[in-house]
Amino acid sequence: MSRNSITKQIAVAAGFLALTFAPGITRAQSSQPPAQDQDQSQAAPAQHQGHEHGAMAGLNLTDDQKAQMKKIHESTKAQVGAVKEDTSLTADQKAAKIHQLRRGAREQVVKLLTPEQRQQMKANLQQMRAARQQQQQPPQAAQAQPQN
Repeated sequence: MSRNSITKQIAVAAGFLALTFAPGITRAQSSQPPAQDQDQSQAAPAQHQGHEHGAMAGLNLTDDQKAQMKKIHESTKAQVGAVKEDTSLTADQKAAKIHQLRRGAREQVVKLLTPEQRQQMKANLQQMRAARQQQQQPPQAAQAQPQN
């Protein structure tokens, strides 16, 4: 497998992990609306507080689930940081280890969900994929054949 292919897979996994964790964690931290006078770098994460989106939309997570997901996220973040700082590993080894850590975290999160929540998450992911594919398709006008 080429290095670019591995890099793309890691980027996709990181994106999925971010989509999986970010909404639940930001909702777990605070239910207050974001302050309007914050600077742009601080306002971006706060904009999602209280809003369900992405793979976690509509799951109605309990406070216990949110707390456990936060612990998983924090643990994974610390482990990823340690891997990034490990000078004994090559870049490819680091990427593979980080991918493994994130996959494990994703599996732990899914195990926390009830069967109904898993079903909703699966439906959310299918909708996200369909929307992404629709965005990547060329417009209908470009597909039309020229008239003679």
